Amino acid sequence: MNQHVTKIVETFEQFRMPATAIDQYQTGGKVKFANQVCQYVKTGKPIEFVMLGYPMKSPNARDKVLGVLPDLGEEASMHNFARFNTAVKQHYAPGINLTIISDGYVFSDVVGVSDRIVAAYQEAAIHMARVAPVQWYDLTDFYNKKSTLAGMRDKLNAQFGITDQELEQRVLFDPDVNALYRGMIRFMELDLAIHPYDSANQLHKAAKRTARAMMLRNEAYSQLIATEFSDYIRLSMHPGTNTKKFSFQLIPGANAHHSPWHGTVVNTGTEYVTMHKRDAEAAGYQLVYKEGQPYNYVTK
Repeated sequence: MNQHVTKIVETFEQFRMPATAIDQYQTGGKVKFANQVCQYVKTGKPIEFVMLGYPMKSPNARDKVLGVLPDLGEEASMHNFARFNTAVKQHYAPGINLTIISDGYVFSDVVGVSDRIVAAYQEAAIHMARVAPVQWYDLTDFYNKKSTLAGMRDKLNAQFGITDQELEQRVLFDPDVNALYRGMIRFMELDLAIHPYDSANQLHKAAKRTARAMMLRNEAYSQLIATEFSDYIRLSMHPGTNTKKFSFQLIPGANAHHSPWHGTVVNTGTEYVTMHKRDAEAAGYQLVYKEGQPYNYVTK
């Protein structure tokens, strides 16, 4: 293996999400990752990565997040991307480029968040992303901007959508899809907890319905990205097999397990710890504001 490629792979592993039971990075994913990196190194150009994410904050600002705008979680992740680029440049001068594909407009109607809130979140996140070599896309960049967002979603489904039966097969037989689906159910159970349900069972059923609707959109959007960015190395903020997508830990730290839009950040002074808002409040952490916006917690 090319020495530059070896060093880049070793550098990426410092930013990798901790392995889970389904992880296959060491037995197959690592070779694929190295081969993809090698194609860029041969050209002497920046290594191109692409990642889906940064949709909007969870709608549950009672229990999970601090509000609708990006905060220290998103800021820390952007600085982490910048650190990744700097670390790669120590071994490969062209460094990296990261294309973030926001899926906020893809899911907003499903989770009951207004497109106006998605736009505000995205504008602030793009501003934060200036610290890193980030390009930003969303659904509107792939379809005629004269179309409505509802029309764009319909076109996305018509071009790349799958049936309920196809999704069921992927959930059953694709470990990455299965892990994402189960994760979405967990996320949605807490997101939807702000609404009145007659029982925990009713809440769980609603979370499953919403998760399936989101998965159908996600599979379509993922296929669009695979088509438009076919040569890019796909990163993910979800744990998985690490054979097709490679899990990147957005917020650095051994105790930073939540994505920025599904939790809050506690700055202990020595590390970032992520948790849900209700848990940070129960622990007695002090809320910090930045420019009038609730931004993170600190230890007292």
